Amino acid sequence: MMEIVLVRHGQPQWAPEGKADDNPELTPLGLEQAERVGRFLGQERFDAFYVSPLLRSRQTAAPLARQLGMEPKVLPWLEEIRPPKMAGYPAEKVHRYMEDFRAQDLEEWWKGPPGGEAFREFHKRVVGGVESLLIDSHRMGVQEGGEWRLWQVPPDPQRLVVVSHAGVSSILVSHLLAIESVPWEWERFHLGWAGIARLVTNRLAGAAIWRLFSFDERTHLAGLPDPPG
Repeated sequence: MMEIVLVRHGQPQWAPEGKADDNPELTPLGLEQAERVGRFLGQERFDAFYVSPLLRSRQTAAPLARQLGMEPKVLPWLEEIRPPKMAGYPAEKVHRYMEDFRAQDLEEWWKGPPGGEAFREFHKRVVGGVESLLIDSHRMGVQEGGEWRLWQVPPDPQRLVVVSHAGVSSILVSHLLAIESVPWEWERFHLGWAGIARLVTNRLAGAAIWRLFSFDERTHLAGLPDPPG
């Protein structure tokens, strides 16, 4: 059985001193969430450890890296959907921008945030990345035929942990579960700050499918504030 453990980064400081930051660091709460992730998952065994290049994800991965004694590999395709450059903008202006984006017609969501990365390109980037990772790096096979898509699991299946973002994780879940894509993936599969999801392979018809074993595990965050985000 293959297993992929997805971790969303801890709470970031989006607007220090009221000004937007395009690559923010974690808040004090986010740093504590990261420590909790490290202690919780550090008790498990992983064969591979991957992280987004963005600072908030790398900071979240750091305590787990110490616990596991593993250096995570940075994968550029794990970067979150790329918004327009807004560093230094007043926080109120960024808030209005996001509210306007959320209020637009659903068909417009395919274009992504105005001035940023189109959702179709984001989806293509993440799907292409995970397919290459599983097939080339972890020796999984794909069995195509008719309307079904099955996976071949290698004789020595592995456990992977991936620290990234809400949008990236939502696309990974939808794609591996063979659910039709929509440009609001993170609205239907939404991990909270430092939330954990697990996908495992399940034998079927001589091959395997991916099964969602758990989603948004939060017991490791017990006693901490749980702000939305």
